[in-house]
Amino acid sequence: MARMFRCKHCGKLFKRNPRIKSFQRYCGQKGCQQARKNAWELLKIKTDERYRERRQASKKRWRKHRHGHVYQQKYRETHPEYVTHNFEQQQKRNENRKMVYSCTKIVKTDALPSGRLINPGLYALLPWDKSKKEKIVKTDALMVQLTVLQNTPTFSQQQLPVL
Repeated sequence: MARMFRCKHCGKLFKRNPRIKSFQRYCGQKGCQQARKNAWELLKIKTDERYRERRQASKKRWRKHRHGHVYQQKYRETHPEYVTHNFEQQQKRNENRKMVYSCTKIVKTDALPSGRLINPGLYALLPWDKSKKEKIVKTDALMVQLTVLQNTPTFSQQQLPVL
């Protein structure tokens, strides 16, 4: 029987994720993961003086240099055609991303899914083609293309090593 846990944020029962090493308290839903991150940050600010000081200094620097934000805001207000064009282009990029990656987010802050990562089978790992430049973010991720090799007489499921 799979071990279950109750999410600290939504209160629902879920099957534990075996890849999470420590005690799992939150499910993988977007709102619950944001609640987990917010709770961690509040605890860190309360208990770590050095983190709190660096955070305050960072916010102070951001506010000092925020005049650039005001410039961008004014530019958008005075150039509505720029805003419209940029919106249309972003919609096209999002549609392309949905077709290629089957996702709707530009930035994925929580990359570990709660389900199975891939289906069992034989896969070929090929180098990622950087010339396509299809991703906006996730430059530190290992990018591979997975191709299912079907009807391969050389290997059987019993001969493959279990990872």
